[in-house]
Amino acid sequence: MRSPQLSLPERGLQLLASVRPGEGRSIGLMLLQVFLLLLAYYLIRPVREALILVDGTPEVRSYAVGAVAVTLIFLIPLYQLLFDRLDGQGGKSALMRWVMAFFVSNLLLFSALGALGVPIGVPFFVWVGVFSVMLVAQFWAFATDLFNLHAGKRLFGLIAVGSALGAWTGSQLSGQLFASIGPYRLMLVSALLLGCVAWLGRHVEASVPEHSRGDGADVEESEPQPAPRPGQFLGGFNVVLRSRYLLLIAAFVTVINWVNSTGGYILSTFVDRRAGQLVAADPTLDPGAVIGQFYSDYFGWISLLQLLLQMFVVSRILRCLGVRTALLMLPLVMVANYAMIAWMPLFALVRVTMIAESSFNYSVHGTSCHSLFLPLSRREKYIGQTTIDTFFWRFGDLLHALMILAATRWLALGISQILLVNLALAMVAFAIAVLIGRRHERNEAASEHLPAQPVAATARMPIEISASGATSPPAAPVPGAVPG
Repeated sequence: MRSPQLSLPERGLQLLASVRPGEGRSIGLMLLQVFLLLLAYYLIRPVREALILVDGTPEVRSYAVGAVAVTLIFLIPLYQLLFDRLDGQGGKSALMRWVMAFFVSNLLLFSALGALGVPIGVPFFVWVGVFSVMLVAQFWAFATDLFNLHAGKRLFGLIAVGSALGAWTGSQLSGQLFASIGPYRLMLVSALLLGCVAWLGRHVEASVPEHSRGDGADVEESEPQPAPRPGQFLGGFNVVLRSRYLLLIAAFVTVINWVNSTGGYILSTFVDRRAGQLVAADPTLDPGAVIGQFYSDYFGWISLLQLLLQMFVVSRILRCLGVRTALLMLPLVMVANYAMIAWMPLFALVRVTMIAESSFNYSVHGTSCHSLFLPLSRREKYIGQTTIDTFFWRFGDLLHALMILAATRWLALGISQILLVNLALAMVAFAIAVLIGRRHERNEAASEHLPAQPVAATARMPIEISASGATSPPAAPVPGAVPG
């Protein structure tokens, strides 16, 4: 019997990643899905900025950023209740479709209220902050649930090309559409795109070939923990706090975003100084135009490098070097960046290093972080990953804001001292990445030794890992083990 052959589209995709026969359709559908998702977000991204500055002030905007994290504290337990209610019903895409429907209904409501003249600037800004992290987390939780460990490591870098294309396309179109149809109709366009993402869910689920699909049986929790009781307020956070592996990932995501946000502050300081120097040399220049032109070029280079890395580099890094090595790359780039800037605080150097950091952050780092959840249980993939990618990510923003407030208002630190603090934080992120990499390899080994079981199985024997790496079933089931 002849083995299946690659189709013509799959042969083309083979240039970018290691593709197996039958995977072309699922790759194409997931590329389209994440493209539409990021396009929907980037279309309304300028709307939130315009509305909050019309209805409020820059100070109000700063308070609204903090309100996003507070909102997530209350939203995540509700998300956990929805997961418990839908788990095992309606297929793997059910949870994502429900969450998409919720955000579509919100967009329709905001559009109607805005058209009626109701001031929605502040609540819409907070809502977009939640929307941006929640829906991306849903997509990648869905992806880690669909694909098995080896397929996910091969294909996630390629699938993430869709997010880079969606972000770039949305950035190009948002200004034109905002001017031509206005902010409230632009919300309707975004809602329509999200509806398409939800509709594609079932088709994506059915398109994954058997050899690439997760085996349908849930794996054990990375560390045994009691199942959260229905209605327990902190149930979603408990999934993270009771697993050392997830807690390390949460700490890593928090510190990385803290460093990245502080890097943005450092860059803006150098840009402001540079603009002042240019205007002093040529008073006919407009400082705002100088700064705007810099950031336009800056984000353009980031988008281009992100796309190139995602298309030609990320999949090969994950396949050849593994997730553990890929996870170390962004912290290493950050350590090198802030060490060089502290040594030579030159504007040209800051520009190049920050472009490199952001490009790695949005490509290699993002995809490797999503891959960390492949060997985990469904509860950890959905609730754990969503909690980390939403609340803990935004918590890094809060820590950055508090640090800058303390450094500038209370401690009177200069940019040189802030650079050294950021360098120390980057080193902390590197140390955490090393610990995560070790635990990830242990989780991979455990998941590879799990026998395939039918979805309807109600009892399982968890796998224990000895110091030598061998696996064996324990003498008795772990109390409180969570079923798939």
